[in-house]
Amino acid sequence: MSTRANNSFDEVRFILAFIVLVAHTSALATAEQLDWFTKYFDANFAVKGFFAISGYLVSKSYLSSDSYFNYFEKRLRRIYPAYILVIIYCVLIGILTTNLSLFNFISNSHFFKYLIANLAFLNFIQPNLPGSIPFSEVQALNGSLWTIKVELMLYLTVPFLVYLQKKLGTYATLIICFGLGITWYLYFTQYFNQPIGQTVSRQFPGQLPYFAFGSMLGFINFNKISNVSVISVSLVYFVLIKNGIDNPLRELINMLFYPLLVLLIAKSRILSISIGKYGDLSYGIYLFHFPTIQLLEHFELYRFNPYIAFFTSILITMILASFSWHIVEKRFLKRSSHYISATKSAY
Repeated sequence: MSTRANNSFDEVRFILAFIVLVAHTSALATAEQLDWFTKYFDANFAVKGFFAISGYLVSKSYLSSDSYFNYFEKRLRRIYPAYILVIIYCVLIGILTTNLSLFNFISNSHFFKYLIANLAFLNFIQPNLPGSIPFSEVQALNGSLWTIKVELMLYLTVPFLVYLQKKLGTYATLIICFGLGITWYLYFTQYFNQPIGQTVSRQFPGQLPYFAFGSMLGFINFNKISNVSVISVSLVYFVLIKNGIDNPLRELINMLFYPLLVLLIAKSRILSISIGKYGDLSYGIYLFHFPTIQLLEHFELYRFNPYIAFFTSILITMILASFSWHIVEKRFLKRSSHYISATKSAY
């Protein structure tokens, strides 16, 4: 599960996090000059890549754990400290942007509801603080956090995936996971005639095929990855996606080819530039970019100059991600953690 110079896991995760940042900039900012971002950057595309990589790495972590408790402890140590930090950051942004007085803000029942719901990963229950970002079209301080609860639910499936793999084999396990995922997706996009259907389709187990594909690739020996194989799978994937006319077909192609493509690139050295020596910043970028964009949007920096605001959001996000890693996240990890060893080995 280590992130070393002979692979590109850190680089791929960093790129995926940056894609999410750019895509959300276009979605949140009231600046037509940035609309072209949506043509080239897709947050859902990147999130699925995260799930595929997570399936591979987390399954490796489970197999190297001494017990179930040790496995889940490692997951909480990795996820929760930075998560708490971003909730605090959102509260500060809420105070800065609310149209309520500080007393009314803190004493409001929705303030406590926000804290409880978000700290429990139930962000959809209370996505915004009272009176905060009142003019934003998206009334959520951090719309990226929906994936964290899905990620945690996928963590819970790992022991079952490993069990099924040992009992039924890799391909049978994949067929079961794909069946669950595509059934969930088709029902909520094609037969559930409610506006919330598209949103629910992206929840668990809709993302299970991506995660399971990554997990099962951990049981297949594909350490020697050539640039030719990466390019070949890339061409096949993009040709199929381009000709996938309807959404169900496109999603099925995504489930089959996209995790393979992401893992092939991550396992190869094609993007390796030893970015890990600066720390594991991708998680911090993912957590902190959305509220940062909302903050700059509230103070109308995007209306003043969209590109200055865009680069300012990148700068602030990178600073916060670096702070989160070096001051908070790293301190909660065990010395045996691959994140720690990977950072040290990069120097």
